[in-house]
Amino acid sequence: MGKGQLKSKIEEQQIIYQALKAGNDDTVRYKEFHNGEWGTDDENYTNRLRLAYYLLYCHIEDEETVAFLFGEELKDRERNSFQGIGSTLQILTHLIRKYNGDGKYAGLLEQAKSANFDCACGYDPDGQMEDDFGANSLLDCIYLCQEMEYRDVMGSLVDEWKENTTEWFAPNRRVLIDFNTFLGRDAENERLYQEQLAEILSAESNSTRDIISGYKNLIRHYIHTCDYGKALCLCEKVIKTTDYGQIRTIRLFKDILEACFEVTANHTKGAASLWKWAKTELQKVPQSSWYGNLYTKGIAAAKAMNDPYAKQLEQEYESILANFKR
Repeated sequence: MGKGQLKSKIEEQQIIYQALKAGNDDTVRYKEFHNGEWGTDDENYTNRLRLAYYLLYCHIEDEETVAFLFGEELKDRERNSFQGIGSTLQILTHLIRKYNGDGKYAGLLEQAKSANFDCACGYDPDGQMEDDFGANSLLDCIYLCQEMEYRDVMGSLVDEWKENTTEWFAPNRRVLIDFNTFLGRDAENERLYQEQLAEILSAESNSTRDIISGYKNLIRHYIHTCDYGKALCLCEKVIKTTDYGQIRTIRLFKDILEACFEVTANHTKGAASLWKWAKTELQKVPQSSWYGNLYTKGIAAAKAMNDPYAKQLEQEYESILANFKR
């Protein structure tokens, strides 16, 4: 049922295809924009991806359109700050090879291979794509919806997948958490994170690292949903009930410090003791392993607690940034 919804959604791209054939390429041509801190991006990437899937799954034989879209996609691969290969290029590569018997598109394929570092390492000009939509599983269709940003259909497919899943273990819980996050169903993730943590705590073989990681994931969920009271309780529980010293030398420990700083900055009324612990532990971490978020979140927490340590952290961070820019 859900797979049929996605197929219908893809078939709706016929309108975009017909508009392109009539000379209106505004929605699928390369359209550069600057995406804040992420840098150069393409406003029409998703539109071009959707049309590429339409050509693939509806078996549209149109050399002119494929060659045009390939050229527009190359502009994005060459200029996008994120680089990457992407499904659009892979689909269009599969399609353009049908018309490359005499090597007329060999130059384009070679250009794609050298478009960016990721393409140089992983792009396959001889790559094949499955063009039978019916070969996709329900889970495949969910990922397709996510990729094409068809959230309405994806929600229905995820519900169908949940109904068909009879046993829940860590891997499929993690998958569902990712789906819920993408769909804006964050409230549903609390129970899933709690179940993950309970499963970890009940297993005799799990290490301190696994246990603290389970707590961290639930803490981060509460921070994401701005439930700082619950996040505070869990931070305190980690400190009181786990041998956190075992993870002091790995990144997970700094992840916990980051979480404590965020909770402190947003829940100052009850976070005095948490701040005291986090500040003390931060000072034990070799400064050579500190990084941007650790500084900025530590500074925000110190300011929220009116701790003069904020000034020291700011000066140290500014000095590092100044040296980096030289």
